[in-house]
Amino acid sequence: MSATLLATAQDVIFLSESDSIVAKVITVGSSEITYQKWTNLQGPVYSMAINQIAAIRYANGTYDFFTNKPAAVVVNTTNVPALTRSGNTYMYGNLVMNKDAYGKWLNEQNCPSAYQQFSSGLHTAMGGWFMMVLGLGLDLGSIIIGVTDKSRSVSPAAVGLGIAGGCLEIACIPTLCVGYSKMHRSVDIYNASCKTTASVQKYWAIQTSSNGLGLAYHF
Repeated sequence: MSATLLATAQDVIFLSESDSIVAKVITVGSSEITYQKWTNLQGPVYSMAINQIAAIRYANGTYDFFTNKPAAVVVNTTNVPALTRSGNTYMYGNLVMNKDAYGKWLNEQNCPSAYQQFSSGLHTAMGGWFMMVLGLGLDLGSIIIGVTDKSRSVSPAAVGLGIAGGCLEIACIPTLCVGYSKMHRSVDIYNASCKTTASVQKYWAIQTSSNGLGLAYHF
């Protein structure tokens, strides 16, 4: 029996009884498939006869329908879970991901618009954290100069470092907000672009526009 190796991230196997299994499909052969349960990718490899399967939805959004199924079988695509978020924790079905794991997962989903939004937000947030660390470092340098300066006059270098550090610390706040807002927005983009049955998650976020920086409600 010949089999085709499938490099997928998260697939859904729809059964004849309208049940579904969230899995990683390994091979599809002429009479059976092999797969691992998505909740235990290090666990055993299962096999299932083709005549038990109505269709397979792969991670990239494409389907395999099996023509030997009765015409009355209807694939219920609403069983595919929506991507949701709570804070910086991302959830897809039984999969719970932190920011780093979510970025890796999103890159594997063949949804470039959502991944680009997340990647842009991640780089913006990293810039914000860099500004915060640099600002704190300049403040520390200002304090050290002030303490070690034996003269009673105010050191221009200490003042300059303190001002620069304070400006960076202030600037990092909207930068971080914009970055994390972009990352969070990628959830809505994924659900809208790569899962048509999902509803958009509502949230408040700081974003930039032609009018400047403001608070926006996304719905």
